[in-house]
Amino acid sequence: MSKYYVGDKWYPDLYSDIMVDENIFSALAKYNSAIDENYLTESFVFVINSLLEREHPIGLEILTRLCVENNEFSFDTDESISVSTQETTEQGRPDIKISSPNKRIYIEVKHDSPVDPEQLKRYKKELESWSAATKRLILLTRFRTDSSEHQGIPDKHIQWFEVHNWLTNVRNRAKDPVSVYLIESFKSFLEVKQMSIQRVSWEYINGVPALINLINMIEVAIQSAGIPFYPASPKHVALDSRGFYLGDNREFWCGIFYSDPLVVIFSMEDKKNFNAKLVETPSYPMREVKYSIWFRLQLEDRLFFSLDKDKQLEEITKFVKTAYAEAQQMRIKEE
Repeated sequence: MSKYYVGDKWYPDLYSDIMVDENIFSALAKYNSAIDENYLTESFVFVINSLLEREHPIGLEILTRLCVENNEFSFDTDESISVSTQETTEQGRPDIKISSPNKRIYIEVKHDSPVDPEQLKRYKKELESWSAATKRLILLTRFRTDSSEHQGIPDKHIQWFEVHNWLTNVRNRAKDPVSVYLIESFKSFLEVKQMSIQRVSWEYINGVPALINLINMIEVAIQSAGIPFYPASPKHVALDSRGFYLGDNREFWCGIFYSDPLVVIFSMEDKKNFNAKLVETPSYPMREVKYSIWFRLQLEDRLFFSLDKDKQLEEITKFVKTAYAEAQQMRIKEE
């Protein structure tokens, strides 16, 4: 299990296999053998049920936005609501079923697969066989589809970016920490799957040059600290991170992850060669993950952005020099 160093103690990290740029849904998706669409559906229903249990008004709001069109019905606060997946009926297996004593709602979920009008008709027929006062069929897709194919069959058609927007709107009202985590994680999962995109704002003009300036400053700091770069290929540019490999055998890496740009990382790349407990009180916060051990320089905590460039370079140089020295102390010596 991964661990964090905070203050003078190591604490277990409950999400040991999740890297800094991942969330629980993205991480578990790696081990999911079912079709993508089913996993997406199960994840969404898990979030809805968790919100209904922990943040009931927010859960009801998400259900209302999902199912209700033009205020034709509502969900009552004390209503007994069941949200489940893949329930077999005589007409097939709707992806999501929402039911209460007087409601029955089916939701057909699509990721990249095409909408099947005949499938929707079968679900509509199945709904007609029930005596519930409120019966609805909802279509949830990634893209806006050709409505001429299924026009008039589903009672409502929504897209995944709308779900992302709803979760964004309720995020600040959630008080339960688990709910907050699940909302943020599922939003991030939708972004990773390109179900939603973020607006490009004017910060982009200064943001990219500032990122390059920080990377350049890290490179100069490494040189100032006298730490050897990996001779074969020192610069590392990836989809999720940017930095430098250090040492003759790429033992160390220093840089940032794009998903957490306020933290500079100094990493011992193969943790089986190091024992973090050999340094009783590390100078910087640490995180031990699946394969590596990280020192972390929290830029925001140190008022880094209020410093002039010389002081900023001094802060990063001190960090990489100290991290490198303490990493050497953590090295497991061969007997």
